[in-house]
Amino acid sequence: MQAIVLSDGKPGHYNQSLGIIQRIPECNYHWVNVHFRSKRRDNFLRVFMRLFGGFKLPHWLIRACLRMAFRQVTIDAIFAIHQANLVLSTGSSVAAPNLLVGQLLNAKTVTCRRPSPVGIAYFDLAILPKMYWPRRDKKNVCKTTGVPNQICPANLNAQCHQLQRDLKLSDQRRVGVLVGGEDRYDTLTEKTAADFIETLTRFAANSDTQILLTTSRRTPIAVENLIAERLSDAQLCPILVLAHRENPLIDPVRTIFALSDLIVVTEDSFSMVCEAASSGKRAIILAVDHKTRRRPRRCRVYPEIMRRASVTWSGVEDLEISLQKALADKTPIEPLQDTQIAAAAVTELLSKQSSV
Repeated sequence: MQAIVLSDGKPGHYNQSLGIIQRIPECNYHWVNVHFRSKRRDNFLRVFMRLFGGFKLPHWLIRACLRMAFRQVTIDAIFAIHQANLVLSTGSSVAAPNLLVGQLLNAKTVTCRRPSPVGIAYFDLAILPKMYWPRRDKKNVCKTTGVPNQICPANLNAQCHQLQRDLKLSDQRRVGVLVGGEDRYDTLTEKTAADFIETLTRFAANSDTQILLTTSRRTPIAVENLIAERLSDAQLCPILVLAHRENPLIDPVRTIFALSDLIVVTEDSFSMVCEAASSGKRAIILAVDHKTRRRPRRCRVYPEIMRRASVTWSGVEDLEISLQKALADKTPIEPLQDTQIAAAAVTELLSKQSSV
């Protein structure tokens, strides 16, 4: 099988595509970074395919649209590919190109999440997390609880001992912490961050546990500075990766997942919660400060993630008890299986194509 993955360069998007494509057996793929000439041309292509995506377009028109919209480096990358069974993309800006390239090469088209304004009707398969499920069942929809990702428990377990030797870590228990930050609905204030870090350090000291922590690009600078100050002890926190400072690790999130016995992730990042739930480790979703009473769609999905995987919910005030309970829990760990579900749906789509 030959596939094309169209990427908009956003980690939260291309990680979904990579997670799926890497789990499709015997599938080689071309990776194409999509660069538009301008935002206006991006928007034009979206509207054009919203109106005409359901029609079979002549190849000369498809090539004209691609030349109009893309920079030369993207055009060269696409036109160098002469055969493909599948075009896969995640994100609204690469949805219209997906449909165009799919028609050009007579390939199946797959999108992750619901792209705007193109929608999902013209795709052969749409992989949708629960917050985007349509009210009525549709034949071209694969329903997942969260979003696919690259996190694989078997790979993490295989990497753990080697990473521990390479980083010269002790045999202490470790709690991995993924800190998000600001968005339309949530934030992390300095007070909440201070209480959170104080609880973590107290628990670590009392239970002979180390902390492995990384922040995100959305973490407020003041909060990141506070974390840097409070977790400067390398014995207490041997891995501290701050998004706005120099990063010594190539993939800090995967490294923390591999080395940790338990994961704590702030509620503001749906993709990080899904990764933690898929890691094969117990996870705690940590409540943060709310900027508005209106809650995002992701909050309606978290109870289902907690039902399907070994994930619990905690506020900062009861985090210490939640940490104790999670580390003492000896029941089998249930990871979220969304990536496997999505890859199986794509594989089935391709098998139908090959049998025709």
